[in-house]
Amino acid sequence: MQISTSWLWLAAGLYLLFEIWRGWRRGVMRHGMSVLALIVAGGVGWIFAWMTGFASDRVIPLPYPGGRLIFGLIAALAFYFAAVALSSLLFKKTAQQPAGIVRLFYGAGGGLFGLIFGLLILWGGISIFRTMGAVAEARQSAVGDEQLVAIKETLEAGTTGSLVEQVDIVPSNIYALITKLLRVTQSPEATARFFAFPQTQQFLTQPKIMELFTDPAVAAAASEGNYFSLMTSPKLAEIASDPEVQESFTGFELEKALDYALQESAPSPVPTP
Repeated sequence: MQISTSWLWLAAGLYLLFEIWRGWRRGVMRHGMSVLALIVAGGVGWIFAWMTGFASDRVIPLPYPGGRLIFGLIAALAFYFAAVALSSLLFKKTAQQPAGIVRLFYGAGGGLFGLIFGLLILWGGISIFRTMGAVAEARQSAVGDEQLVAIKETLEAGTTGSLVEQVDIVPSNIYALITKLLRVTQSPEATARFFAFPQTQQFLTQPKIMELFTDPAVAAAASEGNYFSLMTSPKLAEIASDPEVQESFTGFELEKALDYALQESAPSPVPTP
């Protein structure tokens, strides 16, 4: 299934026109506050996640830093919507301004901020669609997956791909890692090869990692294939947040291990690093 690059550019152009029109209607002050709130919300979410980490790690049973990310996202969204609501109360729309130069200024300024707002949304949308496409590329089990893969491939093709590579905040190798990781988890044979990789063996023989696998709750969840219980295990969150474990994982060559696991034929022995 192929998606024309022209259609993506057309959709992006129409969306930007919509945001310019919406900005014109809302006015320079209202839409300017929306753009400022969108930018500041990211920082607010990060600070909130950092300040409440001691609580989020306990309240939300997800591996580190899952709970903090959720807390930060909630704080960012709350700040953004509160700022937009406040701007609607404090400032008038363009149509409410007196006719003439003042209304023109409010409308034109709002349209400019609408363009900026739309570009910011498209910027974030690139990363979202490429991530969803990487996940769908590993599964490809439904029509929706094929469409997402097609969008990802179109975004990464030709002149559009060159532009996307320059503006995307997520490194391209991350999308490839997502696809490979999901493919490994879907194949018992690939999973076995992944665990046979020398660096994986070294990592798993650490005392704290071995302690994880001897935990009765973790062992039961793994044997039952209950991945949700496994991922939300308090023991896993505790060990994942350990500085020594994090340091050892930093030097782990994940992509090399995934490539080794995904070899269809029997892989040749890998020299121990």
